[in-house]
Amino acid sequence: MAIRLSLLVGFSLLALAAPAGAEDKPIIAPRPDWVKPVSPAASVTGNEGAAVSMLLADQQVLFEPDRQTSYFASAIKIQTPQGLAAGNISLPWRPDTDTLKIHSLLIRRGDKVIDVLGSGQTFTVVRREPNLDSATLDGVLTANIQPEGLQVGDVLEFSASITSSDPTLKGHAEQVAGAWNQVPVGVAHLRMQWPSTMPIRLRQTQILPALKTVKSGAVASAELTLEQTKPFQPPKGAPTRFAVGRLIEATDFKDWSQISALMAPLYIKAAQIAPAGPLAAELARIKQASPSPKARAEAALALVQERVRYVALQLGTGNYVPADADTTWSRRFGDCKGKSALLVALLHGLDIEAEPVLVSTVLGDGLDERLPIVGLFDHVIVRATIAGRTYWLDGTRLGDSDLDRIPTPAFGWALPVQESLATLTRLVPTPLTAPQEDLAIRIDASAGLSLPAPTHIDWVYRGDAAMGLNLALSNLTPEVRDRSLKDFWKKNFDFVEVKTTNSAFDPKTGEMRITMDGTAKMDWSDNRYETDRTSVGYTADFTREPGAFHDAPFAVAYPYFSRTIETIVLPPGNTGFQVGTNADLDETIAGIAYRRKASLKGNVFTIEKTERSAAPEFAATEAAAAQARLRALGKEAVYLMEPAGYVRTRAERDAVLKETPTTATGLVDRGVLLMDDGRYDAAIEALTKAATLEPKNAWALANRGIARTWKGETTAAKADLDAAAAIDPKNFVMLHGRAFLASRTNDRAAAMAALNEAIALDPKDLYSLELRSSALWESGDYERALADADAYIALFPSAVQSYVLRANLYRRLGKPKEAEAQAGLLIKANPDMAYAHVAAARILSSFGKDAEALAEFDRALAIQPEAYIYLNRALSRPKADITGRSADLDAALKLDPKRFDALAARGDLQAETGDLPAAIASYTAAVKESPSDAGLLTARGILYSKSNQPVLADKDFAAARAAAKDATALNNMCWRKATAGIGLESALLDCNAALEKVPDSPAYLDSRGLVLLRLGKLDDAISDYDKVLAANAQMPTSLYGRAVAWSRKGDRARALKDHDLAVKIDPKVEQRFDEFGVKL
Repeated sequence: MAIRLSLLVGFSLLALAAPAGAEDKPIIAPRPDWVKPVSPAASVTGNEGAAVSMLLADQQVLFEPDRQTSYFASAIKIQTPQGLAAGNISLPWRPDTDTLKIHSLLIRRGDKVIDVLGSGQTFTVVRREPNLDSATLDGVLTANIQPEGLQVGDVLEFSASITSSDPTLKGHAEQVAGAWNQVPVGVAHLRMQWPSTMPIRLRQTQILPALKTVKSGAVASAELTLEQTKPFQPPKGAPTRFAVGRLIEATDFKDWSQISALMAPLYIKAAQIAPAGPLAAELARIKQASPSPKARAEAALALVQERVRYVALQLGTGNYVPADADTTWSRRFGDCKGKSALLVALLHGLDIEAEPVLVSTVLGDGLDERLPIVGLFDHVIVRATIAGRTYWLDGTRLGDSDLDRIPTPAFGWALPVQESLATLTRLVPTPLTAPQEDLAIRIDASAGLSLPAPTHIDWVYRGDAAMGLNLALSNLTPEVRDRSLKDFWKKNFDFVEVKTTNSAFDPKTGEMRITMDGTAKMDWSDNRYETDRTSVGYTADFTREPGAFHDAPFAVAYPYFSRTIETIVLPPGNTGFQVGTNADLDETIAGIAYRRKASLKGNVFTIEKTERSAAPEFAATEAAAAQARLRALGKEAVYLMEPAGYVRTRAERDAVLKETPTTATGLVDRGVLLMDDGRYDAAIEALTKAATLEPKNAWALANRGIARTWKGETTAAKADLDAAAAIDPKNFVMLHGRAFLASRTNDRAAAMAALNEAIALDPKDLYSLELRSSALWESGDYERALADADAYIALFPSAVQSYVLRANLYRRLGKPKEAEAQAGLLIKANPDMAYAHVAAARILSSFGKDAEALAEFDRALAIQPEAYIYLNRALSRPKADITGRSADLDAALKLDPKRFDALAARGDLQAETGDLPAAIASYTAAVKESPSDAGLLTARGILYSKSNQPVLADKDFAAARAAAKDATALNNMCWRKATAGIGLESALLDCNAALEKVPDSPAYLDSRGLVLLRLGKLDDAISDYDKVLAANAQMPTSLYGRAVAWSRKGDRARALKDHDLAVKIDPKVEQRFDEFGVKL
């Protein structure tokens, strides 16, 4: 490794200008008499294994009225072969301003001393302009030597001095030294000496001992020696002012205003425009183009930025003296000084207040704590004032076409160049009002969650990032640019297949926009989708080792502002999508304000996340809490939850079913889809093929067991589920299947055991919690069902169905206030979800709160009008509101003309109003859309019966019986006939068939009880109702039905007791029985 000696001995020397007789090669000369010799350390403690050891770093400075000399000496021990590179000594200096003298170069090898220069080896001098790649001309020469024969174990001693003087500074002296921070040093020494008549002031950083000035006759001096220094470790994450470390400053400037006054005449002279020259013509053109001062200033800035190339000029006195405006314009190139002088000249010519300003691009933070030193500044900009507003203009930038978009630069402090009374001015940007990066993602998953989703992404950059990206892309050929953009998108969104890309820069707004269109393969594993680039937090580490400035504040990326908006269009008609927990966020942590808000309106999900820094730093006292919070947030993602009963779209089904899977996984997926479609035979066939390919595939066996359960093949289903359990006793599909099978056979204990096991394996198994709470509800164990519903909501606060279940449970528990309150809690958890407002409306309607219910329906429609909302509002309106119900059904069918449940609801309304032909026509249209729906066929059969068309009625009843594949369908047929009072003997057969499949089912016994009641078989009806109420004492329909039976048997007391309890549990139960034509 190449180690530059000047860096090892301390802070790089300030190169001052123009001594008489400056040389273009180093002078070999003895050490100056004023230098005090310093002996190196024998070793550096704890540095034995390093490549080199710095035994001595000595710097001594002599200030004189017209010049200053910096002497430096070092002794380096070479400890490993890698350390030999330290012998490559390179000394840069400016021959126009500096005189370089070499005093000694020795190799000490034990007792032997080798004089490298005395042996005839010389320095090689080269002119390299090392900064040409950054458009800098500095005229630097470099003296280089590689001592011959250097060996491991040698000590290399070197001393040299540079004498500098600069007439521009008018005799002022300044120096920065003592920066012993990077490597351990055995002896670190600094001595400064000056005539006592010079008003030299000194300042050392806090971690150094205080310097004392000693006067001896006409000479003043200060000296500091440190032994065995360790590298300075700045506090992690602190602002740059805490990274200075060891440093000593010297200056004779009284204050900052003296520096400003020194520079002011240079810029006043340079900022003049010859009356009849080319630049004057440009000025006249700008004046003529617009009378607006702001537009004129923008034109002047554009001239300086776009038409004058930037080249740093540091030749001769170029370090401080700006080229005059006409010269810079004629050259068409200039440095920051010349460009600023040119801009000031133009602005003054336009009658705009403006002045140059000195800034430091590196040392600005904490500049106000430093001594006034010209060399601390490395850049010049312009402060302009227009209509009372300050603008900071930088001629070396590009593309600042709008003054209002130019941010205040983050230089910390600025020194206006004025003839008198100038002071440092704070230069800190205000928080950004527009994002630097603005990302908008739109994914259209309306065709189905499992299908490739058309995706469009806009990424807008503003500010310097926009300029840089535009410049980078502009330099590429179209083919390379397109490939680069595709690679960029693929790297950032690897789940999207990129189809097309584009990029465009808008010079009027300064925005760079890159766009991409493609298709996304969304990952809905675990029935949820992790939203893209919406997470906040990270593995923050704000810990610090003990040491200097341990309690320093932490720096913040400032100013900083980013925004991400993601929009996902979901499949319409699938209600119940939910936003996961912790989506909304509004916290300021470690100086960054994090804001996140998610909403679900209709089938459109939107989430917006912003991160914006409010200040440049935050206190160390906040670090521990900030670290903990950011780490916690970093582990949390925002999920969009798929509804438990998600129904795949037709397009999804077609996509899967048109394929012929050849793997067990593909066949299982096909089987599940066929099962969801109710095509159990085809599902069993696909799952059997999967099990044949992989006999130990528990998923295939478990799903086949469920398919056979739904088909009623309980023995075969049990065998499949047992086989799956033998392979994987923790397979959750198998446990769900056992619960289904036990429920079908009315084995509540077995169903509960399976669900308990599933929840024990995964307490966050929402599906099992939902199944168990429903099972407990059906069994009348309302307290435990309520506990499960509470647990579900705790895990998933936006779960609509759980609030509805909880409302029903509270009602059954005789707590109407708590039941009704679920509507408000539901809306609070899902304020932007239309489905939640619909569910809340149904809860309110069930308590007779019709006005409040209608208001919730209106809110749902305001979010997004959908057919199901109008349908539910029609079903919730009072029976007497024929006009309102009819209008709602018309609106639903206008949005979805083929929605069979809306067609059926219209048929029911038409039947109520006595228009049986129209009702039959509506049901016929519904049956056309769902020809195998036993419920629709039964309902139409009832209408045919009421219309005295018994043949058609019997035909529909027979078709319904054939379509009824399970006990649930049979029970629904029985209940429809019982409530209509039609086909009661047929209804009795339906109920008996259902009970054969699931003996002693309370729901099925309740249905048969009503059939028997209407058939006049009162004792049989009471017997069925007794069985129901023994299992669930809170079943309101069984209580009311038994009340009617007791009344008809003449037992008024028992009738009233059952009646009162039924109405207490469900206030509308009596109304419904009256509508059935069954009165007490």
